[in-house]
Amino acid sequence: MSASADTMHSELAHVVQGVPGVAFLAPGLRSRLRSLRATSPLARPGDDTPGITVSVPRGDARTTVEIRLVCRSGTRALDTTRAVREAVGRHLATGYPGREFRIIVTVTGVT
Repeated sequence: MSASADTMHSELAHVVQGVPGVAFLAPGLRSRLRSLRATSPLARPGDDTPGITVSVPRGDARTTVEIRLVCRSGTRALDTTRAVREAVGRHLATGYPGREFRIIVTVTGVT
């Protein structure tokens, strides 16, 4: 992962965690496997932002940002996902002008 990708992951994690209704970013499979076996080939340096995946699908000009999160109980998941999508969209529009992004927000649980 490049330094700019690390920076983007960190920035997005900060933005998402600042949205009301978000409990935390959901840990991914890679993070879970890393704890089982430190020498796993899935454990890559710099890949320590669970719940956020940034990729550029082949044949698509847009960068896909996938966010997996857990909502706080007492909040509507739909309102939280909309707020996260808007906050991330604003951040990407100002921080990475001229680039197109597809933002996918998935709620994996409620706590």
